[in-house]
Amino acid sequence: MRKKSERSLSFLTALMMALTLALFLPDTAVRAKAAPYENYFNKQDDKEVKYDSSYWIQPPSWNTPKIDPRDFDGWVMLFADKIGLEPEYAHGKVQRVYFSLLGVETPVSTMKFHIFYDTRLKVVENSKGELINPGKAVEGFTTGSAMVEEGQLAFYAYSDTAVPIEKASLFTIDFRVPEDAEPGELYPIGMSYVDDGVVCDTFMGNNHDFAEKAQMTFVFTKGIYNGYIWMIGDPRTKKADLTLKTPREGRKTSTDPNEWFGNIPAGVEISDMEWTELDSLNEFGEVDQFTAGKVYGLKFRLTPTNGDTFSKKFQVIVNGKKADYQGNDITNGGFFITDIEALERLLGDINNDGKVNVTDILQIAAHIKGKRILPDPKIADLNGDGKVNITDITKLAAHIKGKRLLY
Repeated sequence: MRKKSERSLSFLTALMMALTLALFLPDTAVRAKAAPYENYFNKQDDKEVKYDSSYWIQPPSWNTPKIDPRDFDGWVMLFADKIGLEPEYAHGKVQRVYFSLLGVETPVSTMKFHIFYDTRLKVVENSKGELINPGKAVEGFTTGSAMVEEGQLAFYAYSDTAVPIEKASLFTIDFRVPEDAEPGELYPIGMSYVDDGVVCDTFMGNNHDFAEKAQMTFVFTKGIYNGYIWMIGDPRTKKADLTLKTPREGRKTSTDPNEWFGNIPAGVEISDMEWTELDSLNEFGEVDQFTAGKVYGLKFRLTPTNGDTFSKKFQVIVNGKKADYQGNDITNGGFFITDIEALERLLGDINNDGKVNVTDILQIAAHIKGKRILPDPKIADLNGDGKVNITDITKLAAHIKGKRLLY
């Protein structure tokens, strides 16, 4: 763990480097206010993050018409490694990621970049306590690096004289792979253009002429290619985000998953549903139908389909709340428990499915015609006149169309 003094030193180093760059850049990317940036690399959804050029803003201090990246006569590439590792050999491994440069046309004296990464990865300092290892491309430069926050690093480099840059490594970062890395996991790593309120990210020489500005424009719009560390193999299901329909007064406690769950994701099978009533001591009791105002527990089994296995990190979310897992090894599935409160029956919901629609109109019509008598006709007496007839159908139709709502 880094000591507090080391963290403070890192911060002070970053600040001094930024202020130094500001002195070196009197007419370029110095701005008054930092633009907010969301770390899209840390969504932890195992997806690659492409470089987003929309964050680029031409510095107003350039005092020049907007430069089109096509005005640059060349093609600079600044790219991060894309690395695949076998999971069984990668657990806890320190993996070096290269950021390389090629195609630089005009000499460069000042650079600043922000690097973002998935925080499942952990940055490993070198023997000098540095977060980023300068590469051959910045030999002769004064360099520095700092952690802005977990998931975001800053790299600085400047030289008194502009230096031609050949194809070379700009810098490297050492990341520790998670001990519990699984097949299919992908940890994105890359850059985004950032204004931190002191000096915008930059790639500039000493002349500050059109050629240098065109090159910098190209770099931050067309020239950056992000990378990743990927665990080779097919991904395992990590999450089932389920929607459980609200039970209503008088409805039977059926155990058909398709009747209760609105979105069963692919690769997941639900079975063995069991409804129970929770009393004040949170103990279970049997139940046949729901009563409004009471809280019910639902126990159900989730298993992976097609012979697959769940991730060891697998979790089930029901109506936005994590369900409790009843077991140890979750990879082959098992039982989960959630709870939900029963509500009053919806007015006009004749079949008590939690919705008021044309199906309910058909139920009333079938009752009036004597084809299917309702067990409790009072629920279809929508105008309260003690009869179930066409008037009730008319009221329900007006409600469904939004013309006259039932109260």
